[in-house]
Amino acid sequence: MSAFAIVMVPFLVSLLVCGLMIRLGPKDAPDGGRKTQAVPVPSSGGIGIVMGVSAGMAVLALLGVPVAELLFSPPLAGIAAFMGFAALVGWLDDAKGLPAMAKLLILLGASWAAVQLGLVTETLWIGDQGIGLPWLAAAGLAALWIFVMANAVNFMDGANGIAMGTALIILCALAMMLAPVVLYSPDQKAAAVLVWLLLAAAAAIGGFLFWNLRGLLFAGDAGALSVGGLIGGASLMFAMTGPVFVPLTLCLPILIDVFMTLAWRARRGQPLMQAHRDHAYQLLLRSGWSHDRVARLWWVMTVFCAGGVFAGPFAVATGAYSAGGLPVDALVFVVLLVAGMAIWTYQRFTLGRALEAQ
Repeated sequence: MSAFAIVMVPFLVSLLVCGLMIRLGPKDAPDGGRKTQAVPVPSSGGIGIVMGVSAGMAVLALLGVPVAELLFSPPLAGIAAFMGFAALVGWLDDAKGLPAMAKLLILLGASWAAVQLGLVTETLWIGDQGIGLPWLAAAGLAALWIFVMANAVNFMDGANGIAMGTALIILCALAMMLAPVVLYSPDQKAAAVLVWLLLAAAAAIGGFLFWNLRGLLFAGDAGALSVGGLIGGASLMFAMTGPVFVPLTLCLPILIDVFMTLAWRARRGQPLMQAHRDHAYQLLLRSGWSHDRVARLWWVMTVFCAGGVFAGPFAVATGAYSAGGLPVDALVFVVLLVAGMAIWTYQRFTLGRALEAQ
């Protein structure tokens, strides 16, 4: 019953708050370019998600878990602080509008601050081999990862269900993978709370998707940045005891489209800071695919990546076995990365060229 409440309460709170935000929140107006909706759509669904997650943590506290103490102590403090700050920055951007470069610099600073609260591991695990890093390099990589995931989820938030639905699957997969890691974590209570935090966030996203999949509400930057930051922070906590390629593999459907699109635009001399419709999912939308169909494709790809992780490196908790001398976690990542890049490139030179010709 307690586990059911920790999941159901965030869902219901998010569902209700999101319904309220449809009436009260700021609206995202069409611009004839990247924003293709026919009429202004409320863009404050992220507030409902954050409120749902908070409600889930409150339920956990009522059950006797020292949630407040753990969330204000390293390493969970870094995740909680970044989520809250990113939601605030995103809300300001949704409501008032912030200069793109200023927002990026603020989030980069917030990412660096977050890792100072314990989200740094000086050993990267690949299979059963640990690679030691100087603290400054480890902290820089950790901050960069949080920054990248927050913005990557935000970049993908351009079709109903695609970013938040994909994030929901990643959060559930991370929770399942972190559950046994709790047994080996140096701080078992913090790891256990993180698992419940991920499940609460997934449930809260479910409440948001009830409205979003109907085209009635967007997550906005408040939702995308905070959820992306949560994925980044949870990935870092997993990497403290597990193979670093596991969370990287889970996020491939987001990362491939984001980085391949940025590389494509940079190669063509197009501004990277300018809103555009060049992502792979946007090409599908421009060709006539519905939002639901595009979202389902990304969900399937994410489930496929999660399946590859579960069938490969996570089949053995330590990830210690290898294939042909290559650790299985690295092998799965490389195979899926190459396959994803090949599919992206094929689409760009077929559908992309056809759309350009039109």
